[in-house]
Amino acid sequence: MEPLTSICQRYFGETLFGQNNGISYKLRPEVGTGIAYKVTTYSGIEIVYHEVHYHKPYPFRFASKGRMVELQFTLSGQRQVVVSGREHETPVGRGTLAFVQDFQAQFYPSAEEPYTSLSLAIPVALFDYAASPSAASPNNHLDFNRLLQGQTFRSFDVEPDARSMILIEQLISDLKNADRSPLMMEAVALELLNRHMHQLFVVTPIPSGLSKGDVQKLHQAKQILESCMADPPSLLALAKMVELNDFKLKMGFKACFGLTVFEYVRQIRLDHAMSLLRNRAANVTKAAMTVGYSNVSAFSEQFFRRYGMKPSEVKKQF
Repeated sequence: MEPLTSICQRYFGETLFGQNNGISYKLRPEVGTGIAYKVTTYSGIEIVYHEVHYHKPYPFRFASKGRMVELQFTLSGQRQVVVSGREHETPVGRGTLAFVQDFQAQFYPSAEEPYTSLSLAIPVALFDYAASPSAASPNNHLDFNRLLQGQTFRSFDVEPDARSMILIEQLISDLKNADRSPLMMEAVALELLNRHMHQLFVVTPIPSGLSKGDVQKLHQAKQILESCMADPPSLLALAKMVELNDFKLKMGFKACFGLTVFEYVRQIRLDHAMSLLRNRAANVTKAAMTVGYSNVSAFSEQFFRRYGMKPSEVKKQF
């Protein structure tokens, strides 16, 4: 069976790209303009970003006897894919978690506008490992084979939320950065995969005292906090928004995510500030204000506690 690294490497070697350097591939001049980036993480995830514009539609084919899981997000443009006779297209601003094995794919890219996408090709063993905690009982086990159900292709639509978009932008920035941190990219890729596995499936046992519906509402509360971290709602307001009582929200949030609501807001604020500073998108004061801190000294103190460095030192480290 063809390994995942070989599938991805052969995709670029056999299709419309020529290698530019160790991680980037230029679209062939007769086909169009643009570039694709590919980095392999320690756990074997292939992080791939396309930023291309075709001169005209150039359909191409690709086949493999291997198997993989792919989490893919279309950021602009269109590209229709027919996998083993089944049509598939991810609308702009949406994502797909796909499972494929022993497949034949025909790609039909559009020339109407630039096509940009980010995808994570995930080894099946890694997906099965990540999914294994879902087994509250042996009969409830979730894995690649059960999801694919003997087919060559199956896909699930996913909805990228505010936190997902931050993670996607971070990966794209790191792919383009010669000073990228492979460990940071691995962590971001795993968080992105984990988020959308949780969105689609119950991948952890449901804590005592909560129903499946409660857990879904708690994930909704988490997404609300991520979308308005600079000015989050009060606990009571958040409870009303997701239709949970405040006690269940408070206790359930800690049980599901290991942090209180307050601790989680602080964490995502600091993580987003770190992203802004690493990408040179803001200075310390602007980063603090962007994520909701009015006191820069308090921001710097909490930043140091989380990362072991001052915000002003980030440029020297990355």
